[in-house]
Amino acid sequence: MKYYNTKDWLGILFKVTKADVLRKLWWILLVIAVYSAFIAYLELGYWKLSDKSVIKNLPILHSLLGFAISLVLVFRTNTAYDRWWEGRKLWGALMNNSRNLALKLSVVLREDQREEREFLEKSFLVMRRHYTSTC
Repeated sequence: MKYYNTKDWLGILFKVTKADVLRKLWWILLVIAVYSAFIAYLELGYWKLSDKSVIKNLPILHSLLGFAISLVLVFRTNTAYDRWWEGRKLWGALMNNSRNLALKLSVVLREDQREEREFLEKSFLVMRRHYTSTC
């Protein structure tokens, strides 16, 4: 666990520690920044657009689209979490039912049926190991 000095917020802000995403995408971010600067230069310095131009209203369009996309993203995230939770409940129910089945079979099976008992124990342990590794 890393401990940070809360008073050194400026150093923490510009420190990049093992950021895989930034290391892999730095050149793409640089290309996008240069492209954006070039377009901004063309709009402000070369084309000298008037205040009535349609292009001047693009920031409003971008903010509205950003809001709509954020809502879609939130709904998709909530749906995915609901599906995961439903699957976890069903998997837990399957584990409980298989445990009950194993208990009932252990009562039904005779003592001389060792192979069947060992098979049931092994299969139950494999299922339990898989359940604990996925949750």
